[in-house]
Amino acid sequence: MRRIRRALLGGELEQEVLESAERAGFVRIDDPLRQYSSFVLRLLAATVIATAGVAADSATTIIGAMLVAPLMSPMLGTALAVATGRPRETARTFLLTVLGMVGVVVVSIGVTAIIPVDVDMSTNTQVLARISPRLVDLIIALASGFIAALASIRRDIPDAVPGVAISASIVPPLCVVGAALYEGAISAALGALLLFVTNFLAIQVMGGALYLAVGLGSRTFSLIEGKAREIWYLAVALCSLAVLGVLAATSFGVVHANEQLRLAQDTVVSWIDGYDYRVSRFEFEDGALRLEIAGTDRAPSAERLNGELLRAGVELKELSLAVVEEHRIENR
Repeated sequence: MRRIRRALLGGELEQEVLESAERAGFVRIDDPLRQYSSFVLRLLAATVIATAGVAADSATTIIGAMLVAPLMSPMLGTALAVATGRPRETARTFLLTVLGMVGVVVVSIGVTAIIPVDVDMSTNTQVLARISPRLVDLIIALASGFIAALASIRRDIPDAVPGVAISASIVPPLCVVGAALYEGAISAALGALLLFVTNFLAIQVMGGALYLAVGLGSRTFSLIEGKAREIWYLAVALCSLAVLGVLAATSFGVVHANEQLRLAQDTVVSWIDGYDYRVSRFEFEDGALRLEIAGTDRAPSAERLNGELLRAGVELKELSLAVVEEHRIENR
């Protein structure tokens, strides 16, 4: 265990670095005005930038928001407080995370309301990328939680690396939640919120595991003693198992949904092959496939598509097919 700890830390844990991590994660509050004002102002700016980026369908603008978003700080603070046995600090950092989350959603609703751009929930690529959690999003969150926690207790890993990685998974989805709520797209808002919660839990699990692996749960660093210490870490273990169960269930559900989507897409491509038609609209959700094709001449049979989808293993409840006659004019 000592060898693993030394390999992760590159040596011994430096007390000065640990204190800096506690301060950055709001576990240690020694200058409340400076710490909280910095958090609020940076979060406000990041939310405005990210929401504008979502509305403008601009990945570059959202990347700019990632550079200043501070929401990962109290999230790491929660994992650190849990690992070092500090119930009061755990509650404080978790509450700050929740308040920050609510603040992002509220501000994003306001920004969406005043900007002169309508956010189309069905075509905006920044929205679509964040309303359907995928397995790859979970993997990114787990890796982000690991490197963020490691960087917080090693002075030789730049803070910008985990900051950017985690912000990409945290603030933009919350901005999408706010924009979707304003536009009345409740299902899109719930999808983006699910992505945020999944990423939050993944970061907590990996961050807490890393902190415990480097020995922050030992009696040297833990502030809780006696029977209370045993109860605390038992509760942490049980909660971690519950979180892992939620993540596993979410992951399996996401994998299954993505596999169904892939089967449906492949089947439609095969079905339309050989016809002078193209897919102009494709929506597959909760077993309902809404398809629109545009082209000329004779269209492929909807009954044949339905049969091919069922034979491919697609769990199809409803098929809706619209055929649009397309007029093409060639100028030479």
